[in-house]
Amino acid sequence: MRAALILATQQFAEHPAFADDDVEEFFFIESAPRFAKLPYHRHKIVLLLSAMRHTAARLEAEGRTVRRIALSDDLTFRAGLDRLLTEHRVTELTWMSDPNRPVDERISAICAAHGVEPEILPDGLFLTPEEEVDGWFAEHPTPLMEDFYHWQRRRTGILMDGGKPAGRRWNFDADNRKPLPKKGVEIPPLPTPAHDDITAAVIAEVDERFPDHPGAATEFWLPVTPEESHAWLEVFVAERLHDFGRYEDAMKADEPFLFHAVVSPLLNIGLLTVDDVIAAVTRTDAPLASVEGFVRQVIGWREYMRGMYRAHPELERVNALHLEKRVQKYWYSGERMPSDLPVPVRTVLERVHRWGYAHHIERLMVLGNWFLLQGYSPREVNRWFLALFVDAYDWVMVPNVMGMSQFADGGFVATKPYVSGGAYLQRMGAWWPSAQAAKDSVFTDAYWGFLERHEDVLAGNHRLSLALAQMRQRRDAAG
Repeated sequence: MRAALILATQQFAEHPAFADDDVEEFFFIESAPRFAKLPYHRHKIVLLLSAMRHTAARLEAEGRTVRRIALSDDLTFRAGLDRLLTEHRVTELTWMSDPNRPVDERISAICAAHGVEPEILPDGLFLTPEEEVDGWFAEHPTPLMEDFYHWQRRRTGILMDGGKPAGRRWNFDADNRKPLPKKGVEIPPLPTPAHDDITAAVIAEVDERFPDHPGAATEFWLPVTPEESHAWLEVFVAERLHDFGRYEDAMKADEPFLFHAVVSPLLNIGLLTVDDVIAAVTRTDAPLASVEGFVRQVIGWREYMRGMYRAHPELERVNALHLEKRVQKYWYSGERMPSDLPVPVRTVLERVHRWGYAHHIERLMVLGNWFLLQGYSPREVNRWFLALFVDAYDWVMVPNVMGMSQFADGGFVATKPYVSGGAYLQRMGAWWPSAQAAKDSVFTDAYWGFLERHEDVLAGNHRLSLALAQMRQRRDAAG
């Protein structure tokens, strides 16, 4: 008997296994021990479980045979697959390749133990085929994202005008990344998907089964089907894409989403595809600067992170600055935060506990910045991001956190550590009452302290030469 295993992060409307006439049964595994491996935000668990159950229900409505390991079975993923293969006398198992190491190898080993013939389908979460992205990284031992992005644009023809980039520029950052003005900008709210009986049941089950995990499942806020996800995307295109580029790096204490699409949780589990997203944003009359800024995140940075993860597994273990501080319980619980925690860190941490989400600049320049300035272990930081964010998986978090955010690779993924004092945060988010208050903040003190502690390692980085010179002047002036 030929079966298809539908992994939790692959809830495609058109999974290739659905079109395989030889597949007789579809397997879904809800592994309670897997969800308990880290203190995952409850919204992440709800998203995955509800999406899986909706996919299974759709298949059943079409008359397909679905076999499910339920959360209440309390089985590990391996034990669940063992049961399904044995009880249903499977001779062939097909599944889509998972981008995280070593999922495919583990499933293949389980198949081998049962004498089951495996078939691995190409990964559909990305625009770039594995062999092409692997080939590019093999040819670029010291890769740069901008080179990769230009290659992607030429390869796909996206935002190209013949052999030239649309608008005759590859990058519109000069027109983008501005702070919000004090008045006059209306920020549209996100849609509010209605919860059907399936999602309502998942919410209740998750709150009951994972009471010690961050978040409240009753506040779940994301779409869980391809249809809802397409509607969510269309609202972004109609209401927020126009101003996305201009304010993509802006922050505001009482606005967690601003003009962001918030499609990464949906893209990363297949509810939307890259083709869906690119088609939606490129057929609009939104400013080219906004469209290009968004496209660069999707076909540039996202695909570059996946390629970096594949090409450089050593990123999981790097710690160039030898940082060892443990992440304290309040980062996971949201309780008993230190009274001296800087305002931007406290504010963003509170919204992460509520939503399981913060946009990219808050992740990098508030949370990641503070973790690095305070000397936290990069692997501890990566673990925290994996647990707390609804869109976080190894393939994207390892290179993002270990490389770009925490500089644990010494400057391979990103050519400098992304650290700042209060001045940058104040300019982009007005977190303190005044510029002087930002300058006098513990954030700024931590910034200068970081540069001084790691001066020897950072001295050769030309992008930090001015900051290090300023640090030395401050040190000399202080005697």
